[in-house]
Amino acid sequence: MLASGSVDHIEYGNYATRTKKAMLAEVDSRGRPLIARSRWPVMVRDSSGLDVRDAQFMVQVLSMEEKGSDVNVAAHLLIDIASSTVDAAVVISNDSDLRLPIQYARSMTPVGTVNPRGGYLAGDLRGNANDGIGNHWWIQLTPEDFFGAQLPSPVGLYHRPKGW
Repeated sequence: MLASGSVDHIEYGNYATRTKKAMLAEVDSRGRPLIARSRWPVMVRDSSGLDVRDAQFMVQVLSMEEKGSDVNVAAHLLIDIASSTVDAAVVISNDSDLRLPIQYARSMTPVGTVNPRGGYLAGDLRGNANDGIGNHWWIQLTPEDFFGAQLPSPVGLYHRPKGW
């Protein structure tokens, strides 16, 4: 994207890899987490050999978390607005951690908020089209939007993943 001239700057985050301990969970029919309990085919027995009904499980799992990009987006958004280098901003995120910088940005410039995933827009990113300076908008990307707007591959050193 830098090579094509379509982007001025790319700010990368980092991945932190660690293990976490947590309760083993599953999801209900509405996608909400439920603590998993012992039942066939995985049962727990006490030291006397009796089944422990509804036992809960602690597990340790590998966790890879992306770190830094929400802070980078917030910093660049506020720097661009404070330096008056933009007339409007578009934030592509559904990260509620961006609530405060987006609210501040809406007081000074129109802000479009794009939810890149399915589901609801994070409540903290909602607002009113007339908040602050006004002319704000919100959309949710669909798969058709995503596939219809891809750059050619390759662009400079960047290639689309196979299957995209």
